[in-house]
Amino acid sequence: MEDVHTLIEKVKADIQEGKSDEEILQSPLHLFGRDPEIDRQVAELMATIPHTKTAELLQRMLDVSKDKKVRKIIKRSLYRLKSKGIALEEVRPDKEGSILRPLRAEPPKGFGGGFDFLGQRFLLLVIPHTGRGWTVIQGVISDTEGLIDFSGEEMTRKGFRGFFEEIREKSPFPLVEMEPSYTGFLFDQAYQLTLEKKGTPPQDYLHLKTEIERIKKEYERPLVYSYLQVEEMAEDDRILSRGGDLLKTDLFNSWRIEENQIRPYADEVWEAEESKIVLNKTQKEARFQGIYQKAMSELFTGERRLLYRRRLEEMTYVLFKLGKEEEARVSLAVAIDLEKPVNPIQPNPFLFQLVVKSIFTLLAEAYEKKTKELSLIIKP
Repeated sequence: MEDVHTLIEKVKADIQEGKSDEEILQSPLHLFGRDPEIDRQVAELMATIPHTKTAELLQRMLDVSKDKKVRKIIKRSLYRLKSKGIALEEVRPDKEGSILRPLRAEPPKGFGGGFDFLGQRFLLLVIPHTGRGWTVIQGVISDTEGLIDFSGEEMTRKGFRGFFEEIREKSPFPLVEMEPSYTGFLFDQAYQLTLEKKGTPPQDYLHLKTEIERIKKEYERPLVYSYLQVEEMAEDDRILSRGGDLLKTDLFNSWRIEENQIRPYADEVWEAEESKIVLNKTQKEARFQGIYQKAMSELFTGERRLLYRRRLEEMTYVLFKLGKEEEARVSLAVAIDLEKPVNPIQPNPFLFQLVVKSIFTLLAEAYEKKTKELSLIIKP
């Protein structure tokens, strides 16, 4: 038989750890009603814990108990708590014991961050369970490779709070709340992509696959379309024209085209700059523009444009949830425009600036590296 004093100490510890009401009440209510003598001891000792959750537990015990002596001790404990300043509901009059109210688990929670330039993002899914803490699922997914990193573990409410704060501090992107069913959907998509790429899913995912499938729903299009009207962005060229400015914002600041893809065009720009052929400023700029347009046409074919469209749709949702609605509208306008083939005369302003930024970032890095190498061989 479980020791009553151990039970009371557990209740105290659960309250101090900040566990949910349902987690705190689970053990006492599970024990209650088996033995009237134990019930009396529990009811008596509960008054030594001056807390509103204790009062709620006693009230639930009063609802279910039929033993007159137990009910009398419960009321006495409630009165003692009230005399200590613990706010209580009015004690209900004696009546036939009611059916014990079922414990309710808290709803799941979902969170997500923005994409980096490689198409990777962080997701977090929290699934509370009645009486046994929370299952916390975290992972990094890629829209080209699938599941990059994945893990899951059980935590208390208090443990999750500390964990979440640490994640927020370390994350390169802000985390925003997301429909848990959508978070599960994104995890499932990454899992399916891993299989398509003949990759091996992480063991933790296989263990938690059932949990994720229970939470997820199917979505025909990205979540942002539940919040923003497409027509407004699609018909306003002024919004689209500001697409290049997105790369100046914190959320897009790290975006660039991968080095192995942009290097041939960066080399052409470098050769044009260092060319022995004398070109005036206008001629040189025209040559640069030709290289930029060539890079856009060759790099952003149909499949890659759709990949960037999806990234921008997801980034739009993050911007919207951060309260940056104007930037979100610009981001979605750029995403919608990516349905169309690249227009060399009137290019997508976001893609154009992305190409230019990527080229000159690579050239700046190469120049800095070359300067350091030269400084090492100069004799003192």
